[in-house]
Parts: sequence; C-alpha cells; structure tokens
Amino acid sequence: MDFDILHVHRPPIIELAYLAAKWKDPGLLRLAARRLNRPTGKAVPTILTDHGLFVMPSTASALDMTWFMEFVLEKFDHVICVDPSGFNRAREIQASGPRRSNLAQVHHIPQPMDTSFFAPLPPPDTHDLVIGYSGRWERDGMFLLESLVKARIPGVRFVISGGATEQDLARYRDAFTRSTVLVRPNILELADLRAFYGRIHLLVDFYRGDGCGRSVLEAMSCGRPVLRIRAADTHPIIDGSTGVLVDPNLDSIVDAVRNLQSRTDWLVDLGRRARDAIEAEYRMDLVLDRIERVYRSCL
Repeated sequence: MDFDILHVHRPPIIELAYLAAKWKDPGLLRLAARRLNRPTGKAVPTILTDHGLFVMPSTASALDMTWFMEFVLEKFDHVICVDPSGFNRAREIQASGPRRSNLAQVHHIPQPMDTSFFAPLPPPDTHDLVIGYSGRWERDGMFLLESLVKARIPGVRFVISGGATEQDLARYRDAFTRSTVLVRPNILELADLRAFYGRIHLLVDFYRGDGCGRSVLEAMSCGRPVLRIRAADTHPIIDGSTGVLVDPNLDSIVDAVRNLQSRTDWLVDLGRRARDAIEAEYRMDLVLDRIERVYRSCL
C-alpha cells in the first residue's frame, strides 16, 4: 500500500524481543526481533505509540529490554508515550545511549478519553460498598483481588469484569463463586462497559508496576475513584485526591476499604476530582489536537 505516514500502536512482533531477553543468549533472536519490527524502508515518517514498552516493570527480576528500546528510538521518527514514566525512561535512554537513539522525537501524550460517553454516573443504589475490577485477569496483582474477595469484609460486594480466558475463569471460579460477587467478564459493547462503571462505587487496580491502564481512565471519567497499588508512576491517581494508594498486601488494602466504607461522602469527593482530572488532561479534543501537531510535523 502507498501511504504518507506510518503510525503503529506497538512494535508488531514485540514477542520476539521478549523471548530474546528471556533466553539471555539471544544471538539470532535479537537480530530477528530488530529486523521483523523495523518499520517500512520507504522514505515516509514513522510514529509509534508506546503502551508499556518503556514503562518501568513491576518486578525486580525484569527482562533487560534496553537494547530493543534503543532500536525503537533509532528507527521511529516519533515515539508517543501514554504514561509519564514511559516518557521519562525513553528520554533517559536517549540521554545515556548511543547517538543513534537520539533520532526519535519523544512525546508524552495520554490516551484520548470520550468524556461525553464516559460521563459522570450516579452511585449505585445500595448501602453496601461495591468494588469493581475491569483489567485483564492474567495481569500482575490479580492474586490480591482474589485475597480481597476471600477476606469477606461485611458490607462489601464485587462486580468483576475484564478480559478472561477459559483458563482464567477456571482458575478463579472457586474464589469468585459466592453471593457477594457478580462476574461479568469480556464485555464487548461500550454501552455495557459504561453500565459496568455505573454498578460500582470504586475501581481497584492491583498492578504493582508503573502506569495506569485504560480501565482506570474510563472509571475516573465516570466519576469513580480508584484504589491502586503504590508505584513510582500512578498518574492520574493521586492519593487522597483522585483515588487511594495502598501497599501491595492484603492488610493495607482491607484497611483502605474499611476506611472508605465509613467515609461515603469522601468517596463521592474523590470521584468528582477524578472526573475533573480526566477532563483537564485526557479529554479527546485536547489529546487529538496534540496528536495532530505530530502528524503536521511529519507532513
């Protein structure tokens, strides 16, 4: 196909790079990872959106992917990082790496949010505190959600959505089969997704690394605060302002949940400020205007 700009939202075969790093003796795999992820050889501008490659990992035994990050910064003209930590790390690599890694212009442009569709919703009509989850079930920290459900806190119910395979459903079936848990995985329709946020008071995200996924932004846009694990980058979740940050252990999470149960007015205030934060930075017209500037610089 003929085109004027190539914009991809991830390196197309990034799994090769992860495999090369995992085996620790990559050889030909590194070469293949670079060759098969190289953008078109045509003389057209190239843009890549980073949804996690440059974000700091969640465990101390992380794979060394610096060589692949340098390759991306060398081969693409523009790299758009949706998380502040990804932007900062990409800039650090450029500052410390070889000159060829300085080729890309690195931007921090958050994900655009349709704040008209994901609009503030009234809280559910129940005296119980309803906690929601809408991330992928294989994501880091899912064991903390399982532990929280098993803690059986009086007056707390759960609505659990998110992406789940048949293996995931089997893995958590015993833990989530109880009267206080409503399981609605793999929501495909946007209207159903918005309805999910209307069922809950609070979203939880137990990922232990940096950055926030789209489900967090959608919940905040609907006026729902987020309870999240502490990390170097939890933007736009600010402890006590747009959400609550906790340590990655059950005691810290349970204490926070019980505190929110007794402070329902504060929960509403958190949700209002969460919505304001999305409006100020993630609103679609603001974000697309910044992306348009990148395209115009390419043209």
